[in-house]
Parts: sequence; structure tokens; C-alpha cells
Amino acid sequence: MDTAVSVISGILLLLCGIHFMRHGLQNILGNRLHQTLIRITVTPWRGLLVGILASALMQSSTAVSLITIGLVSAEYLSFYQSLGIIFGANIGTCSTVQLLALSLPDQYLLPLLVFFMVLLLIKKLRYMALAISSFLCIFIGINLISNSLSHMSELNTALEYIAAGKTNPGYGIAGGILITLLLQSSSAATALLMVFANEGIIDLTTAIYVVYGNNIGSCLSSLIIGLASPLAGKRVAAAHIILNIVGVLIFLPFTKFLAYLMLKFSPEIPGQIALAHTTFNVVSSLIVIPFAKQFARLIIWLVPERR
Repeated sequence: MDTAVSVISGILLLLCGIHFMRHGLQNILGNRLHQTLIRITVTPWRGLLVGILASALMQSSTAVSLITIGLVSAEYLSFYQSLGIIFGANIGTCSTVQLLALSLPDQYLLPLLVFFMVLLLIKKLRYMALAISSFLCIFIGINLISNSLSHMSELNTALEYIAAGKTNPGYGIAGGILITLLLQSSSAATALLMVFANEGIIDLTTAIYVVYGNNIGSCLSSLIIGLASPLAGKRVAAAHIILNIVGVLIFLPFTKFLAYLMLKFSPEIPGQIALAHTTFNVVSSLIVIPFAKQFARLIIWLVPERR
């Protein structure tokens, strides 16, 4: 029972950390992000850079996607302009996962957290302190989950059995979608994935399949919002999820080779998962963006105007 409470507490810390870090960063940015999106996104390549920056600063590709849907629905941006932002948002969100792959010494986490929580009392530093203290909460949550799982031998055995039975990549992808939907955060889902892999519960190849699912799952919130939006907003939401589905279809045959490459580039499995996540998002976006006009036509064909 104590172990289960520790795992749940760790997950809550992880989710709250991601939520409040995003809140702090959004308040630092204010309305400047909206203005930048409107002013700079003239071509898909410039939109790509804006999407990368916006997603990295907001720590959420879903948030950037929702803002973009709103701007397109309000006719501040055209659907074609929005594509570059969506492509870039997929890349920018990788910054969160790369940060989660870092290893901070446990003994520094609580003192640093207390220090930045004290800074919350200073009005000018409030949102910066909120973002940093929330980031530290994410690491404390990850450590709590990791330490608890090491004592859950029965859970480990069950998860190892499930992982061994998943010879079909579809199970891993579906699992990634489900975890992301449950946690409402692909970053939190990837953080949990890193913990499971670090404990030896799943191997790198299976983890990469789950990463594919995480990326698809992260689009579903914006897809739901998009369904209630005008036609252009629906197309933006569809473009986001179809981009990731196309990416999965491209990468799926090369997953074992990707896992082999990640082993060469990083000695630790959290770093390998983070690199695989980044490689997937960067390559998927860069492959599609030269064909932005054709991709736009595909989305318009899939989401036609009703008469």
C-alpha cells in the first residue's frame, strides 16, 4: 500500500510540475507569443522556427496547436501559414524530454526547490521561480516513482510479462496513446516510460514503439477542440495528428535500426529514449515540410468543405 501511495504521489508531482511549469512560462511570455505567431509565419520554414521556439518555451506542442487553431479560426493566420507552426511544435516539445533525460543529484533537489519557492514571494521573479520550482518537482516525482518501482517486484514481473508478449508494435503504439490520454501530457508519459525502461521493465525497441504512440496521443486533445472549431481549425487539428501518423508509418520499418543507433549515441536508456523521441519528431517534420503545399492539399481533401 505504501509503495502504491508513493507511485501515485510521484505521478501527481510529475503532472503538477509539468502543468505549473507551463503556466509559469506562459505568464512570462504574455501576449507576445500570439503576436509573434501572426507577424513572422509568412512561409512554412519561418513558421517551423516559430513553432519550435513557441513549443520549447511553452513546454507543450498541444498548447501551441490550440493557440494556432484559435488564430486560424479567427482568421489571423491562413491554414497554409499554420502548417509550419505545427511542424515546428513537434520539434520544440522535444526540449522537455531532453531535460527529463538529465540526471540531477537527489541531495540538491529539495534545497533548490525550497530556494525557488521562497523566490515566489518576490513579485518580479514569481513566474520564473514557479517555472523552475515546477521543473524540480518533475524530477522529484520521477525519483519517487523510480524508487518505488524498484520495490514492486510483483508489478515488475507483470510488466515484464506484458512487454515480452508485445511482439506486435501495435500494442506499444496503442499503449503510448492510452498513457498519454490518461495523463494528458506526452512529456509525463515519456517520463514514466523512461522510469520503466531504466528499471529494466521494457527494452529500448518497445519503448520507441510507445514513443510513437505518445506522439499520436498528444494530438488528440487538439483534435477534440478542432472538431468544435470552424473548417480551418478542423484542418489544423487534422494536420497535427496526420503529421505524426505519417511519421510513424515512415519510422516503423526502421525501428530496430533506430534503436541500434540510439545505443551508439547515449550510454543510458533515458537518454536513448529522449534521442529517439527527438529524432522521430525532427525527421518527421523535416521530411514533410518541403512538401507543405502537397500536404495542405491532402488535408483539404481529407477535411473538405461541407455544402
